[in-house]
Amino acid sequence: MSTSASPRDQPLISVVMPVYNRERFLEETINSILTQTYPHIELVAVVDGGSTDGSADAVRAFADRDGRVRPLFLHHGSQGRARNAGIAVARGSLIAHMDDDDVALPQRLSVQLEWMERTGVDICGSCVKRFGTEDGLLWFPETHDAIRNELLFRIGLLQPSVLMRSEVARAHPYDEDAVYEDYELWTRLASRYRMGNVPQVLLKERCHPQQIHLVKAQALRSDQRRFRERYFHELFPEATREDHAGLAQVAEREVFSSLSDLARAAEWLVLLAQIPDDYLRERMAGRWLSACSRSAHLGPDCHRLFRRIAPRFGLAPTRGDFQLRCLCALRLASSSRAYGAIASVKRGLMRSTRPAIRALLGK
Repeated sequence: MSTSASPRDQPLISVVMPVYNRERFLEETINSILTQTYPHIELVAVVDGGSTDGSADAVRAFADRDGRVRPLFLHHGSQGRARNAGIAVARGSLIAHMDDDDVALPQRLSVQLEWMERTGVDICGSCVKRFGTEDGLLWFPETHDAIRNELLFRIGLLQPSVLMRSEVARAHPYDEDAVYEDYELWTRLASRYRMGNVPQVLLKERCHPQQIHLVKAQALRSDQRRFRERYFHELFPEATREDHAGLAQVAEREVFSSLSDLARAAEWLVLLAQIPDDYLRERMAGRWLSACSRSAHLGPDCHRLFRRIAPRFGLAPTRGDFQLRCLCALRLASSSRAYGAIASVKRGLMRSTRPAIRALLGK
């Protein structure tokens, strides 16, 4: 897979991109693929026939100018259906996923290809920079084991950052009835193939009000709950329904009504943190602190439970300990006005210090 070989000796990468009502973003998005430093590519643009803007004409114009662009026009359907259709006609030995509103960094495919060769993974994502109505960095776990555990709480690879072997993509099509089709697929493949994320930003995710995770938020949450439960019991076939319920409460950021349920969830967080990945341990420890904070109405015993479990994550004492002790002493419910006021002040302080931090960092 070395990218130093001549183009005809390099594997063809088929970039599969569903297109639906994104005319205003398509020029930047498509150009970010056509200007990749890795040259041996094709772009399969799967245009949804339900588009009401000029998306179809924009794709045709690109295809007229660049033979690497292959338009595929479908009747209106799901994202999963569009991705499956694109994969079916793709000619490459690798499939790169792309969304019609994001921007790939120029070296994305060359870096991922080299990283897949070096690590032997079958499915490869990356870290992501957000821009538009929101900004910030999206961290994703580097190793397969960390991704496997993180999938119990959120997506472990961001779909438009993924490069994968075409035989894997063809053997395991998307569930066309799922709204959260990528989460469904990754949880289905995590026990069968090796996954990884390049620990650097290779994709810019555009944030805007029409993003699917905003427009279809309720359906996505419903799918995630359903597929998480299936995945959890596949990973831990001897676990009980109560075990899953406790972990799901953490993942859903719900309030615990008893210390025994909170303690059961803690044991799962500690178990999932026992892999050599510092960032993952930090996230699991942070989830433990958040679960206790939301359940501060259980009183001082909640804080004592937190203090007993926290060292098992193998990290330095958390800065949230004092705040949690105060919340538990006051038995503040997460739904109370006082709790909301404290959280609001904390968020305000974080926002007010962010520009100063960026200035110090020269950003």
